[in-house]
Amino acid sequence: MDQQQLDLPGMLNNASTGEVEAGSGLEAEVLDRGELHVHINGAIPAATIREIFVDEGTLLPAGFDFERDLVRTTPCQSLAEYLTPWQVLRLFPKKPENLDRITLSVAASLAENNVRFVELRSSVLYLSTLHKCSPAQALERLIISTREASDRHGIRSGLILTVTRGDYSVVNLSTLLLAYQDLGRPTDVVGLDLAGDEEMAYPAELPSRFRDAKDRFGLGVTIHAGETGRVGNVRDAVELFGADRIGHGTAAPQDPELLELLSARGICVEVCPISNRLTGAVPPNEAHPLQQFRQFGVPFVICSDNPAIHMRNLADDQRAAMAEGLSMNDIRQQYDTAKRYSFIKGLL
Repeated sequence: MDQQQLDLPGMLNNASTGEVEAGSGLEAEVLDRGELHVHINGAIPAATIREIFVDEGTLLPAGFDFERDLVRTTPCQSLAEYLTPWQVLRLFPKKPENLDRITLSVAASLAENNVRFVELRSSVLYLSTLHKCSPAQALERLIISTREASDRHGIRSGLILTVTRGDYSVVNLSTLLLAYQDLGRPTDVVGLDLAGDEEMAYPAELPSRFRDAKDRFGLGVTIHAGETGRVGNVRDAVELFGADRIGHGTAAPQDPELLELLSARGICVEVCPISNRLTGAVPPNEAHPLQQFRQFGVPFVICSDNPAIHMRNLADDQRAAMAEGLSMNDIRQQYDTAKRYSFIKGLL
């Protein structure tokens, strides 16, 4: 990776204070981290993906170039372009042992970055198709695999079940919740997430299904909203879905009253500085809304989103947040903030 790829606007090396220069001591001063927004399939090292593709005999889609299309290190023209890697990330693992390979590699990367607890996101249902098993069996395999990998690396972990926007979102949510109940409501599952194209419609009953799951099972709710400029999606996440946290939320500052609402209700924004720049959620000529969140008292946590796709880690996202105006003291406080807003029980 060349230096130009490192120097994304407002990110790693252009802070006026110099606090994020190489040798700033971030690793030495931030010994513990918590991660609340990371997708499992966006955190798999490229080397592991290559090994699994060879082992399972998986072919790349036509026109997909592994070196060019799997990673995202320069700003994309659209969210759709940013999501190109998912053309292959849903093609594996077909073998249960390769699922273990994935969770071990993800846990090892997190542990190397001093992550002490993590909420891992997965849509799960694609695993049932790949493994030719029921959704409950797929969920059970994922739980066992992530539990063993986390234990091996001394990390506390929880699973967030992700549903994608669209016509089948209610059906998919119902299927996931039924699998969760069939397994006896395992404590490994800590929350629900809505993700996908924010321009895509979803069934009218979807928000009430999220609220019902939250009330009935005590699951946390986090909604990808306001990542692509639709500030109304953030308000809907709060008022319709009953969100406890907002994924990205970069559009929220367009509406000061919405910021006041987030602050008053203590709804935490999962800020992913590197991802926000790469997707274009924050344009290169604009400041990241981190400072507006602070101004209005909106709680936020720095997260990594898809670190392997970015060839980065949570420490790099914290550096990027410092380039956007956070101080070293702000970064030190992130661990306690992540504990406070985590869906994992017993961290405080």
